[in-house]
Amino acid sequence: MSTSTHPPEHWAPVSEADRELVLKELEAILVSYHFRGSKRYPAMLKYVVDAALEGRSANLKERTLGVEVFGRDPDYDTSADPVVRFSASEVRKRIAQYYHENGNGKRLQIELPLGSYVPEFTLLTGELPDPLTPFDSEGLNASRPLQRKRSRLKLAVVLPLAALLLAASVAGIYAYRRFTAPKPTVSDKLWAPLEKSTGPIVIVVGTSHNARKLTPEAAETSFLDHMTGPYHHVSVAIATALANVAGTLRLHGSAYEIKEDAETSLTDLRSHPLILIGATNNAWTMRLVSPLRFHFIPGPLAQIQDAKNPQNEEWLIDFSKPYSSITVDYAIVARFHDPTTEGPVMVIAGIGPYGTEAASAFVSTPRYLEQIATLVPAGWENKNLEMILKTDVIEGKPGPPVLVASTVW
Repeated sequence: MSTSTHPPEHWAPVSEADRELVLKELEAILVSYHFRGSKRYPAMLKYVVDAALEGRSANLKERTLGVEVFGRDPDYDTSADPVVRFSASEVRKRIAQYYHENGNGKRLQIELPLGSYVPEFTLLTGELPDPLTPFDSEGLNASRPLQRKRSRLKLAVVLPLAALLLAASVAGIYAYRRFTAPKPTVSDKLWAPLEKSTGPIVIVVGTSHNARKLTPEAAETSFLDHMTGPYHHVSVAIATALANVAGTLRLHGSAYEIKEDAETSLTDLRSHPLILIGATNNAWTMRLVSPLRFHFIPGPLAQIQDAKNPQNEEWLIDFSKPYSSITVDYAIVARFHDPTTEGPVMVIAGIGPYGTEAASAFVSTPRYLEQIATLVPAGWENKNLEMILKTDVIEGKPGPPVLVASTVW
């Protein structure tokens, strides 16, 4: 039997061995660094591959994936919540990166073609029978009648042994998947309640002015005056915090929309996962945090107060001092279910801008989040969580955030 190489071609797995070949390649992709740091992208790729192997390719539609993979309601608005399209784009990009680095020597490749959610499988090499060898009507070598009988005898012995080996192989693959599947990171656990909720996450940012006290702009205000007016003034600290949070949400495959606090109503927030950035410049932060154990007290001596120890004035900043003399700032990072909005809320807010920026770095940086694993009581991932962070201010820039207090309920 001679061998020859096929050009790449799309291929459909038929036998159990074919399916195992696909599953083995899928496992190699999922444990690669391109996928193991995420939760959503591996879930989507595994779902579509399993569906294809089980003959359910016809069901791989955007709405089905939104419901089955991302936990959306069956009647959710796919136009307003593009989580499936966005995730598919990320999956395609990461698969391409994986094969760019690991493609050599691969016999099989898995692809998610553009414009479809049905995976395709491509065989890169294979064996062909020697065209010079004659075959009879049964597909056996016509010149070897005795070998045909011997082959049948061998099959009677080999097939039971092969079945046992296959069963052992399947058990081994199951055990391998169980123990090598990526474990949820601290970041996964922190963000999970917001990601599991339906609809896009609403990010509400505070502006560096109190827009509620400004006189509404007249209809004849020029576009230039509108664009350069105070309604469009956002601090660098808020912009940096927003960039950190948005980058983390994109990494997790979460859809989001951004609103300013002064232009956001309770109707906009109700039943949506919510992220609040900024404290004294964000009315929604002040309102939703006020019932919590750790909350903000505004004023010239602004502070974070502990309802269980209100005499403690450790987390305080004197706003009347020169800004260049500020050497420390404090922030609250909280994740809880709020009865007012009827959904999960994440608060990322400092007393001053340095605290807000440091808090955003905390929730978006794995090495900072490891402080939760060592300093917060076990089981926090299934409870409401509130933390206080401290950051040293060095030459007008926040230093690394340090977790100094926490509470769960």
